[in-house]
Amino acid sequence: MQGSENAVRNYVHKLKFQVRDTLLAARYGLNARNIWVFWKGMLLAWLVWAFFVYAGFLAAGDSVPERFRAAVLCPLPDSLFMSSVPSIILLVAGTLMAFYIYMLTALKVSRLTFEQIRGDQFFSDTDARRFCRSNWKPVVATPLVIALGIVLGLAVIALAGAVGRIPAAGPVLAGLLVVPLWVLGLFLVLASVVLVLSVFLVPVITASTKGDTFECLFEVFSVVTSQPMRLFRGFVTGLSARVVALVVFSVFAWSSVSVVSSVVYRTTGIQGLGDTMESGFSRVAPEVVPFYSSIFNPLSSTEHTESSWSGTAELLVSLAGVAVFLVLLAFWLSSCTAQWTIMYLGLRFTRDREDLLVRADEEEYREFRKIQSNASRDGSRKKE
Repeated sequence: MQGSENAVRNYVHKLKFQVRDTLLAARYGLNARNIWVFWKGMLLAWLVWAFFVYAGFLAAGDSVPERFRAAVLCPLPDSLFMSSVPSIILLVAGTLMAFYIYMLTALKVSRLTFEQIRGDQFFSDTDARRFCRSNWKPVVATPLVIALGIVLGLAVIALAGAVGRIPAAGPVLAGLLVVPLWVLGLFLVLASVVLVLSVFLVPVITASTKGDTFECLFEVFSVVTSQPMRLFRGFVTGLSARVVALVVFSVFAWSSVSVVSSVVYRTTGIQGLGDTMESGFSRVAPEVVPFYSSIFNPLSSTEHTESSWSGTAELLVSLAGVAVFLVLLAFWLSSCTAQWTIMYLGLRFTRDREDLLVRADEEEYREFRKIQSNASRDGSRKKE
Protein backbone atom coordinates (compact mmCIF):
# COMPACT_ATOMS: atom_id res chain seq x y z
CA MET A 1 0.00 0.00 0.00
CA GLN A 2 1.27 3.45 -0.86
CA GLY A 3 1.53 6.06 1.84
CA SER A 4 2.43 5.94 5.47
CA GLU A 5 1.58 2.80 7.40
CA ASN A 6 0.87 5.00 10.42
CA ALA A 7 -2.01 6.82 8.77
CA VAL A 8 -5.05 6.79 11.00
CA ARG A 9 -8.14 5.23 9.45
CA ASN A 10 -10.94 7.44 10.68
CA TYR A 11 -13.77 6.31 8.43
CA VAL A 12 -16.82 4.68 9.95
CA HIS A 13 -17.00 1.42 7.98
CA LYS A 14 -13.60 -0.23 7.72
CA LEU A 15 -14.04 -1.59 4.22
CA LYS A 16 -12.59 -5.03 3.57
CA PHE A 17 -12.22 -4.14 -0.13
CA GLN A 18 -14.18 -7.26 -0.99
CA VAL A 19 -17.26 -7.86 -3.10
CA ARG A 20 -19.54 -7.99 -0.07
CA ASP A 21 -18.69 -4.36 0.69
CA THR A 22 -21.16 -3.41 -2.05
CA LEU A 23 -23.97 -4.52 0.28
CA LEU A 24 -23.33 -1.21 2.06
CA ALA A 25 -24.49 0.69 -1.03
CA ALA A 26 -28.11 0.78 0.15
CA ARG A 27 -27.04 2.09 3.55
CA TYR A 28 -24.97 4.92 2.09
CA GLY A 29 -27.63 5.65 -0.52
CA LEU A 30 -30.22 6.16 2.20
CA ASN A 31 -28.74 9.50 3.19
CA ALA A 32 -30.93 12.59 3.27
CA ARG A 33 -28.17 14.88 1.98
CA ASN A 34 -27.33 12.62 -0.97
CA ILE A 35 -30.99 12.08 -1.85
CA TRP A 36 -31.64 15.82 -1.72
CA VAL A 37 -28.72 16.54 -4.07
CA PHE A 38 -29.96 13.97 -6.58
CA TRP A 39 -33.56 15.17 -6.19
CA LYS A 40 -32.58 18.69 -7.21
CA GLY A 41 -30.32 17.45 -9.99
CA MET A 42 -32.93 15.17 -11.56
CA LEU A 43 -35.60 17.87 -11.38
CA LEU A 44 -33.27 20.36 -13.09
CA ALA A 45 -32.27 17.82 -15.76
CA TRP A 46 -35.94 17.00 -16.41
CA LEU A 47 -36.97 20.64 -16.79
CA VAL A 48 -33.99 21.48 -19.01
CA TRP A 49 -34.75 18.53 -21.29
CA ALA A 50 -38.45 19.43 -21.49
CA PHE A 51 -37.59 23.05 -22.31
CA PHE A 52 -35.37 22.05 -25.24
CA VAL A 53 -37.94 19.57 -26.55
CA TYR A 54 -40.68 22.19 -26.50
CA ALA A 55 -38.29 24.57 -28.25
CA GLY A 56 -37.87 21.83 -30.85
CA PHE A 57 -41.63 21.58 -31.33
CA LEU A 58 -41.73 25.34 -31.79
CA ALA A 59 -38.93 25.15 -34.38
CA ALA A 60 -40.85 22.41 -36.22
CA GLY A 61 -43.91 24.66 -36.48
CA ASP A 62 -46.03 22.68 -34.03
CA SER A 63 -48.43 24.27 -31.55
CA VAL A 64 -46.67 24.39 -28.19
CA PRO A 65 -49.86 25.02 -26.13
CA GLU A 66 -51.53 21.98 -27.68
CA ARG A 67 -48.45 19.85 -27.11
CA PHE A 68 -48.26 21.01 -23.51
CA ARG A 69 -51.90 20.10 -22.88
CA ALA A 70 -51.21 16.64 -24.31
CA ALA A 71 -47.77 15.92 -22.85
CA VAL A 72 -47.38 18.41 -19.94
CA LEU A 73 -43.78 18.05 -18.66
CA CYS A 74 -42.61 15.02 -20.63
CA PRO A 75 -43.16 15.56 -24.36
CA LEU A 76 -42.05 12.85 -26.77
CA PRO A 77 -40.85 13.81 -30.27
CA ASP A 78 -43.18 12.77 -33.10
CA SER A 79 -42.71 12.42 -36.87
CA LEU A 80 -43.15 16.17 -37.46
CA PHE A 81 -40.51 16.89 -34.81
CA MET A 82 -38.00 14.39 -36.26
CA SER A 83 -38.44 15.78 -39.77
CA SER A 84 -37.02 19.15 -38.69
CA VAL A 85 -33.23 19.51 -38.49
CA PRO A 86 -33.32 22.42 -35.98
CA SER A 87 -35.66 20.35 -33.79
CA ILE A 88 -33.26 17.40 -33.82
CA ILE A 89 -30.36 19.71 -32.94
CA LEU A 90 -32.35 21.10 -30.01
CA LEU A 91 -33.26 17.57 -28.89
CA VAL A 92 -29.61 16.49 -28.95
CA ALA A 93 -28.55 19.65 -27.11
CA GLY A 94 -31.21 19.19 -24.44
CA THR A 95 -30.37 15.51 -23.99
CA LEU A 96 -26.65 16.26 -23.64
CA MET A 97 -27.30 19.03 -21.13
CA ALA A 98 -29.58 16.77 -19.08
CA PHE A 99 -26.95 14.02 -19.26
CA TYR A 100 -24.17 16.26 -18.00
CA ILE A 101 -26.39 17.62 -15.24
CA TYR A 102 -26.79 14.02 -14.13
CA MET A 103 -23.02 13.40 -14.39
CA LEU A 104 -22.14 16.47 -12.33
CA THR A 105 -24.79 15.57 -9.77
CA ALA A 106 -23.31 12.07 -9.56
CA LEU A 107 -19.88 13.66 -9.03
CA LYS A 108 -21.18 15.64 -6.06
CA VAL A 109 -22.94 12.65 -4.52
CA SER A 110 -19.92 10.42 -5.09
CA ARG A 111 -17.72 12.90 -3.25
CA LEU A 112 -20.28 13.09 -0.45
CA THR A 113 -20.27 9.29 -0.23
CA PHE A 114 -16.47 9.16 -0.29
CA GLU A 115 -16.28 11.59 2.62
CA GLN A 116 -18.99 9.68 4.51
CA ILE A 117 -17.00 6.46 4.15
CA ARG A 118 -13.99 8.32 5.56
CA GLY A 119 -16.15 9.35 8.50
CA ASP A 120 -16.59 13.03 7.65
CA GLN A 121 -20.32 13.47 8.22
CA PHE A 122 -19.96 17.26 8.11
CA PHE A 123 -18.96 17.39 4.44
CA SER A 124 -21.86 19.47 3.16
CA ASP A 125 -23.69 20.08 -0.09
CA THR A 126 -21.80 23.38 -0.33
CA ASP A 127 -18.47 21.55 -0.04
CA ALA A 128 -19.60 19.12 -2.74
CA ARG A 129 -20.52 22.00 -5.07
CA ARG A 130 -17.12 23.59 -4.47
CA PHE A 131 -15.43 20.28 -5.27
CA CYS A 132 -17.55 19.93 -8.42
CA ARG A 133 -16.56 23.39 -9.65
CA SER A 134 -12.89 22.45 -9.28
CA ASN A 135 -13.09 18.97 -10.83
CA TRP A 136 -15.86 19.03 -13.45
CA LYS A 137 -13.65 18.88 -16.55
CA PRO A 138 -12.79 15.13 -16.47
CA VAL A 139 -16.46 14.26 -16.00
CA VAL A 140 -17.38 16.19 -19.14
CA ALA A 141 -14.32 15.37 -21.24
CA THR A 142 -13.75 11.66 -20.58
CA PRO A 143 -16.98 10.27 -22.13
CA LEU A 144 -16.60 12.78 -24.96
CA VAL A 145 -13.05 11.60 -25.75
CA ILE A 146 -14.16 7.94 -25.74
CA ALA A 147 -17.12 8.75 -28.01
CA LEU A 148 -14.88 10.68 -30.41
CA GLY A 149 -12.47 7.75 -30.48
CA ILE A 150 -15.31 5.41 -31.46
CA VAL A 151 -16.43 7.80 -34.20
CA LEU A 152 -12.85 8.03 -35.49
CA GLY A 153 -12.56 4.23 -35.56
CA LEU A 154 -15.82 3.91 -37.48
CA ALA A 155 -14.55 6.54 -39.92
CA VAL A 156 -11.39 4.51 -40.51
CA ILE A 157 -13.47 1.40 -41.27
CA ALA A 158 -15.69 3.41 -43.61
CA LEU A 159 -12.60 4.80 -45.36
CA ALA A 160 -11.22 1.30 -45.80
CA GLY A 161 -14.53 0.27 -47.32
CA ALA A 162 -14.31 3.19 -49.72
CA VAL A 163 -10.85 2.01 -50.77
CA GLY A 164 -12.47 -1.19 -51.99
CA ARG A 165 -14.34 0.80 -54.63
CA ILE A 166 -11.10 1.68 -56.43
CA PRO A 167 -11.05 -0.16 -59.76
CA ALA A 168 -8.82 -3.24 -59.99
CA ALA A 169 -6.56 -2.64 -56.95
CA GLY A 170 -9.35 -1.63 -54.55
CA PRO A 171 -10.71 -5.10 -53.68
CA VAL A 172 -7.16 -6.41 -53.18
CA LEU A 173 -6.30 -3.58 -50.78
CA ALA A 174 -9.58 -4.08 -48.92
CA GLY A 175 -8.81 -7.79 -48.59
CA LEU A 176 -5.42 -7.02 -47.07
CA LEU A 177 -7.05 -4.72 -44.53
CA VAL A 178 -9.67 -7.20 -43.31
CA VAL A 179 -7.65 -8.56 -40.36
CA PRO A 180 -6.46 -5.12 -39.12
CA LEU A 181 -10.02 -3.85 -39.42
CA TRP A 182 -11.26 -6.85 -37.44
CA VAL A 183 -8.79 -5.99 -34.67
CA LEU A 184 -9.96 -2.38 -34.80
CA GLY A 185 -13.53 -3.64 -34.50
CA LEU A 186 -12.61 -5.46 -31.30
CA PHE A 187 -11.24 -2.24 -29.84
CA LEU A 188 -14.41 -0.41 -30.87
CA VAL A 189 -16.58 -2.99 -29.10
CA LEU A 190 -14.43 -2.63 -25.98
CA ALA A 191 -14.58 1.16 -26.23
CA SER A 192 -18.38 1.00 -26.52
CA VAL A 193 -18.59 -1.07 -23.33
CA VAL A 194 -16.21 1.34 -21.59
CA LEU A 195 -18.28 4.31 -22.80
CA VAL A 196 -21.39 2.88 -21.14
CA LEU A 197 -19.55 2.07 -17.91
CA SER A 198 -17.87 5.49 -17.90
CA VAL A 199 -21.26 7.00 -17.07
CA PHE A 200 -20.97 5.30 -13.68
CA LEU A 201 -17.20 5.16 -13.21
CA VAL A 202 -15.97 8.61 -14.26
CA PRO A 203 -17.77 10.59 -11.50
CA VAL A 204 -16.57 8.02 -8.95
CA ILE A 205 -12.96 8.07 -10.16
CA THR A 206 -12.87 11.87 -10.17
CA ALA A 207 -14.41 12.07 -6.71
CA SER A 208 -11.97 9.53 -5.26
CA THR A 209 -8.73 10.65 -6.92
CA LYS A 210 -9.24 14.27 -8.06
CA GLY A 211 -7.59 13.06 -11.25
CA ASP A 212 -7.51 14.76 -14.63
CA THR A 213 -9.02 13.51 -17.90
CA PHE A 214 -6.01 11.34 -18.77
CA GLU A 215 -6.10 9.59 -15.40
CA CYS A 216 -9.85 9.01 -15.74
CA LEU A 217 -9.37 7.50 -19.20
CA PHE A 218 -6.62 5.21 -17.93
CA GLU A 219 -8.58 4.18 -14.85
CA VAL A 220 -11.80 3.41 -16.73
CA PHE A 221 -10.07 1.16 -19.26
CA SER A 222 -7.86 -0.40 -16.59
CA VAL A 223 -10.75 -1.22 -14.26
CA VAL A 224 -12.84 -2.76 -17.03
CA THR A 225 -10.04 -4.84 -18.58
CA SER A 226 -8.04 -5.91 -15.51
CA GLN A 227 -10.86 -7.10 -13.21
CA PRO A 228 -14.00 -7.75 -15.26
CA MET A 229 -15.30 -10.66 -13.13
CA ARG A 230 -14.78 -8.79 -9.87
CA LEU A 231 -16.57 -5.83 -11.42
CA PHE A 232 -19.46 -8.07 -12.46
CA ARG A 233 -19.75 -9.78 -9.06
CA GLY A 234 -19.69 -6.46 -7.26
CA PHE A 235 -22.36 -5.09 -9.57
CA VAL A 236 -24.70 -8.06 -9.07
CA THR A 237 -24.20 -8.15 -5.29
CA GLY A 238 -24.77 -4.43 -4.84
CA LEU A 239 -27.73 -4.41 -7.22
CA SER A 240 -29.44 -7.17 -5.24
CA ALA A 241 -29.14 -5.22 -2.01
CA ARG A 242 -30.33 -2.01 -3.67
CA VAL A 243 -33.43 -3.65 -5.17
CA VAL A 244 -34.45 -4.98 -1.75
CA ALA A 245 -33.80 -1.57 -0.19
CA LEU A 246 -35.86 0.19 -2.89
CA VAL A 247 -38.80 -2.16 -2.29
CA VAL A 248 -38.65 -1.55 1.46
CA PHE A 249 -38.31 2.20 0.97
CA SER A 250 -41.25 2.19 -1.46
CA VAL A 251 -43.39 0.29 1.06
CA PHE A 252 -42.61 2.91 3.70
CA ALA A 253 -43.38 5.72 1.24
CA TRP A 254 -46.68 4.09 0.22
CA SER A 255 -47.60 3.54 3.87
CA SER A 256 -46.92 7.20 4.60
CA VAL A 257 -49.18 8.30 1.73
CA SER A 258 -51.90 5.93 2.96
CA VAL A 259 -51.67 7.25 6.53
CA VAL A 260 -51.84 10.89 5.41
CA SER A 261 -54.77 10.15 3.08
CA SER A 262 -56.65 8.28 5.80
CA VAL A 263 -56.15 11.02 8.39
CA VAL A 264 -57.23 13.74 5.94
CA TYR A 265 -60.37 11.77 5.05
CA ARG A 266 -61.24 11.11 8.71
CA THR A 267 -60.82 14.73 9.72
CA THR A 268 -62.17 16.60 6.68
CA GLY A 269 -64.23 14.07 4.75
CA ILE A 270 -62.19 14.80 1.59
CA GLN A 271 -61.26 11.51 -0.03
CA GLY A 272 -58.86 10.50 -2.77
CA LEU A 273 -55.72 12.26 -1.53
CA GLY A 274 -53.58 9.13 -1.73
CA ASP A 275 -54.85 8.10 -5.17
CA THR A 276 -54.31 11.61 -6.54
CA MET A 277 -50.74 11.61 -5.22
CA GLU A 278 -50.05 8.13 -6.58
CA SER A 279 -51.22 9.12 -10.05
CA GLY A 280 -49.31 12.41 -9.96
CA PHE A 281 -46.50 11.35 -12.29
CA SER A 282 -48.94 10.04 -14.90
CA ARG A 283 -50.63 13.45 -14.92
CA VAL A 284 -47.40 15.29 -15.80
CA ALA A 285 -46.11 12.57 -18.16
CA PRO A 286 -49.21 11.04 -19.81
CA GLU A 287 -47.26 10.12 -22.95
CA VAL A 288 -44.74 8.11 -20.96
CA VAL A 289 -46.87 6.14 -18.49
CA PRO A 290 -50.57 5.17 -18.62
CA PHE A 291 -52.89 7.77 -17.15
CA TYR A 292 -53.90 7.09 -13.52
CA SER A 293 -51.00 4.64 -13.07
CA SER A 294 -49.50 4.57 -9.58
CA ILE A 295 -45.97 5.74 -8.81
CA PHE A 296 -45.59 2.70 -6.54
CA ASN A 297 -46.98 0.17 -9.04
CA PRO A 298 -47.13 1.31 -12.69
CA LEU A 299 -49.28 -1.73 -13.55
CA SER A 300 -52.06 -0.71 -11.16
CA SER A 301 -54.58 2.06 -11.82
CA THR A 302 -56.39 4.62 -9.67
CA GLU A 303 -58.91 5.43 -12.40
CA HIS A 304 -61.97 3.88 -10.74
CA THR A 305 -61.42 5.43 -7.30
CA GLU A 306 -63.44 8.40 -6.17
CA SER A 307 -61.62 11.67 -5.54
CA SER A 308 -62.82 14.99 -4.17
CA TRP A 309 -59.74 16.83 -5.42
CA SER A 310 -60.05 19.04 -8.48
CA GLY A 311 -58.66 22.20 -10.04
CA THR A 312 -55.67 23.85 -8.40
CA ALA A 313 -55.86 21.57 -5.36
CA GLU A 314 -55.64 18.49 -7.58
CA LEU A 315 -52.64 19.99 -9.39
CA LEU A 316 -50.81 20.67 -6.13
CA VAL A 317 -51.49 17.18 -4.78
CA SER A 318 -50.36 15.65 -8.09
CA LEU A 319 -47.12 17.65 -7.93
CA ALA A 320 -46.63 16.35 -4.40
CA GLY A 321 -46.90 12.85 -5.84
CA VAL A 322 -44.28 13.76 -8.45
CA ALA A 323 -42.02 14.95 -5.63
CA VAL A 324 -42.43 11.58 -3.88
CA PHE A 325 -41.60 9.80 -7.14
CA LEU A 326 -38.44 11.90 -7.51
CA VAL A 327 -37.46 10.97 -3.94
CA LEU A 328 -37.68 7.28 -4.85
CA LEU A 329 -35.68 7.90 -8.03
CA ALA A 330 -33.11 9.97 -6.12
CA PHE A 331 -32.67 7.17 -3.57
CA TRP A 332 -32.10 4.66 -6.36
CA LEU A 333 -29.50 6.87 -8.05
CA SER A 334 -27.87 7.74 -4.72
CA SER A 335 -27.47 4.05 -3.86
CA CYS A 336 -26.19 3.42 -7.40
CA THR A 337 -23.49 6.07 -6.98
CA ALA A 338 -22.58 4.68 -3.55
CA GLN A 339 -22.29 1.18 -5.03
CA TRP A 340 -19.91 2.26 -7.78
CA THR A 341 -17.88 4.32 -5.30
CA ILE A 342 -17.40 1.29 -3.06
CA MET A 343 -16.69 -0.93 -6.06
CA TYR A 344 -14.00 1.40 -7.38
CA LEU A 345 -12.29 1.70 -3.98
CA GLY A 346 -12.12 -2.10 -3.81
CA LEU A 347 -10.96 -2.50 -7.42
CA ARG A 348 -8.24 0.10 -6.96
CA PHE A 349 -7.01 -1.55 -3.75
CA THR A 350 -6.98 -5.01 -5.35
CA ARG A 351 -5.09 -3.80 -8.41
CA ASP A 352 -2.55 -1.40 -6.89
CA ARG A 353 -2.76 -2.18 -3.16
CA GLU A 354 -3.52 1.50 -2.70
CA ASP A 355 -6.10 2.60 -0.13
CA LEU A 356 -7.57 5.82 -1.51
CA LEU A 357 -9.25 6.51 1.83
CA VAL A 358 -5.90 6.55 3.62
CA ARG A 359 -4.37 8.59 0.80
CA ALA A 360 -7.08 11.22 1.26
CA ASP A 361 -6.35 11.29 5.00
CA GLU A 362 -2.65 11.79 4.35
CA GLU A 363 -3.23 14.52 1.77
CA GLU A 364 -5.52 16.32 4.18
CA TYR A 365 -2.96 15.99 6.97
CA ARG A 366 -0.15 17.33 4.77
CA GLU A 367 -2.33 20.28 3.78
CA PHE A 368 -3.08 20.95 7.45
CA ARG A 369 0.63 20.83 8.35
CA LYS A 370 1.41 23.19 5.48
CA ILE A 371 -1.17 25.71 6.68
CA GLN A 372 0.07 25.32 10.26
CA SER A 373 3.67 25.85 9.15
CA ASN A 374 2.77 28.97 7.17
CA ALA A 375 0.83 30.36 10.14
CA SER A 376 3.79 29.73 12.47
CA ARG A 377 6.17 31.40 10.01
CA ASP A 378 3.91 34.45 9.73
CA GLY A 379 3.68 34.65 13.51
CA SER A 380 7.46 34.55 13.87
CA ARG A 381 7.85 37.36 11.34
CA LYS A 382 5.39 39.55 13.24
CA LYS A 383 7.32 39.05 16.48
CA GLU A 384 10.54 40.09 14.75
